Amino acid sequence: MELFKNTTDLIVLKDNNITISFILKHQTHIEIRAKLDYLAPACPFCCGNMIKYDFQKPSTIPILDVQSMPTLLKLKKRRFQCKSCHKVVVAQRSLVKRNCQISQPVWAKITQLLTESLSNAAIARQCHVSVATVQIQLENFQIKETFDKLPAVLSWDEFSRNKEQLAFIAQDFETRQIVTVLEDSKQTTIKNVFYKFPRKVRETVEVVTVDMSGCYIPIIKNLAILFLGSG
Repeated sequence: MELFKNTTDLIVLKDNNITISFILKHQTHIEIRAKLDYLAPACPFCCGNMIKYDFQKPSTIPILDVQSMPTLLKLKKRRFQCKSCHKVVVAQRSLVKRNCQISQPVWAKITQLLTESLSNAAIARQCHVSVATVQIQLENFQIKETFDKLPAVLSWDEFSRNKEQLAFIAQDFETRQIVTVLEDSKQTTIKNVFYKFPRKVRETVEVVTVDMSGCYIPIIKNLAILFLGSG
């Protein structure tokens, strides 16, 4: 086991309240031990004055790989106690969402990989998370789906969602913002989704780009009429 010099050059943490104590390089992974601490805030219960109390036991947070090795952040969070009501609260961090142990950069990496030709299992291995976690992020795309706008240049692609099963993704060609992610890439499924967009919204599409097999060309020709406002 190798002890690294204490430096934040190895990993970029956007939360300025996180201080790295030391970094250990194991044979299988890198371990970063750090503390989350800041000035005592007002009590969220009675608005009284709070004092620094102690630190929680470290929580383990997967973050992006360092030196191509799985990396874990062992984070101790400061606890504060109110001088009036004596209630205790824990310091909040921006690195992860509330009640979640996966860092935001890892969620972003999963999102990026979902747009590539990788299976859920392959993404899970690369990000060191479970297949169920990848599936949750995939489903989040569908939950946030809206039908009030479409980009002028629409990009279509497919990716391996599971073994021998292709899923479909539509994105803004310029910004890579996801328009929709579908469970399969069947022509009927694709057409049904785009028919949900109002006529005026469909008319804003000027170009559809694809990086798929030729079997998808006929549906684009059919949908060209749809995008021009027919139906």
